[in-house]
Amino acid sequence: MEPNTMKTLLLFLSSILLLLGFSAGPLITRLYFIYGGKTLWLSSTLQTSGFLLILIPLSISYIHRRKTQASRAKLFTLSPFLILSSSFVGLIIGTSDYFYAYGSARLPVSTASLIYASQLAFTAAFAYVLVKQKFSPYSVNTIVLLIVGPVVLALHGSSDRPEGGV
Repeated sequence: MEPNTMKTLLLFLSSILLLLGFSAGPLITRLYFIYGGKTLWLSSTLQTSGFLLILIPLSISYIHRRKTQASRAKLFTLSPFLILSSSFVGLIIGTSDYFYAYGSARLPVSTASLIYASQLAFTAAFAYVLVKQKFSPYSVNTIVLLIVGPVVLALHGSSDRPEGGV
């Protein structure tokens, strides 16, 4: 398989998994708590455990390297500093997932959707400031629509509080 084809396939797989994770994750978490789920640790662990799926393309990549480089292929191509840094970021993400599960269990849908919309706005703003991300009219339109939707939901949310919630 050609390197460009492999990169394209991995990019496509990554995009599909990202799309599924970001769209289905909050819905499944919300449904879990609406239908009686009580364990915050289970919910936050499930959000974080998706990283195991990345082992599939990494294994394919390693097997491909073993075929082309014979016995010279290393199992880990990262430096120890990068591995430690990635582990630290993983711990921060795990903590974030726990707080996300706590908020999903306690907050009404209207409030949670406003928080998620503000997260999108901050991500877009920081992408513009830190990475110098250029916005096209299409991306600005998408961001505005994704923020207006939760605002409309919040304006009409009177009976969306979970049992035992705030």
